[in-house]
Amino acid sequence: MACPDWPLCQGTLLPPLHVDVWMEFLHRVIAAVAATSLFLLARRRIVAYQGLQKGIPLAAMGLIALEILLGGIVVVMGLPVQITTVHFMIGLAIFLLVLYMAVCDGTTSPATVSVSGYAGLLFCVLLLVFFQASLGAYLRHSAAGLACPDFPTCQGRLIPEIWDRPIATNFTHRLVALGTLCTALVLYLVSLLDQRLKRMHGYLLALLCLVALQIGVGAAVVKTGLSYPITSLHLAMTLGIIGTTLRIWMLQTGEAGRSR
Repeated sequence: MACPDWPLCQGTLLPPLHVDVWMEFLHRVIAAVAATSLFLLARRRIVAYQGLQKGIPLAAMGLIALEILLGGIVVVMGLPVQITTVHFMIGLAIFLLVLYMAVCDGTTSPATVSVSGYAGLLFCVLLLVFFQASLGAYLRHSAAGLACPDFPTCQGRLIPEIWDRPIATNFTHRLVALGTLCTALVLYLVSLLDQRLKRMHGYLLALLCLVALQIGVGAAVVKTGLSYPITSLHLAMTLGIIGTTLRIWMLQTGEAGRSR
């Protein structure tokens, strides 16, 4: 709330020189640059994509418009938890759509989507990571990040005795992280045996290592009492994990298309 008004910042277009104020102000500037860049990319993909594929860049443009609107609402309403979390989720969806459009240009790399076979399983993993990231955003914005102030236990127990909303959300966040790690491990082991995933072996190993490291960073977030630098690293690694998962799904989608 360093800039408590919108679209101005402290009543002016150019706010005073203060670290917190300029962090918020630059967030808005970057959003404007990103929206412009996305519009240019989406316009090219609308021309290149065929049929229903055109819905991908159109969805991206619609989401960025909604994201900007929600950004203003978040500020005006004083950071309400639910809207702030949705704001984060839409931003993550835009991130995924931009990555997709950056890889699939519609000519040399066709825009294809598949949810059959391993591609479908990998898409479910993508949704799982998206859900996990959304839980993390909710924890952060609802001030429930330290509802379980210890790790790997929660309030001194493997299964907490008290189940109010902050503790239940925090514990669920940890369980989903463990489930994501186990899923990544199983997929990696399957890639050693099944030819359909053999080409994804290196990517799946990278995904497994990222998820394991992310859990370690998550533990550091708790141990340091939500240290800002470590929490920022936790978010950056989330983007790396979800981006890597998207890439593996896209590669497997291409494999499924060639096999047909």
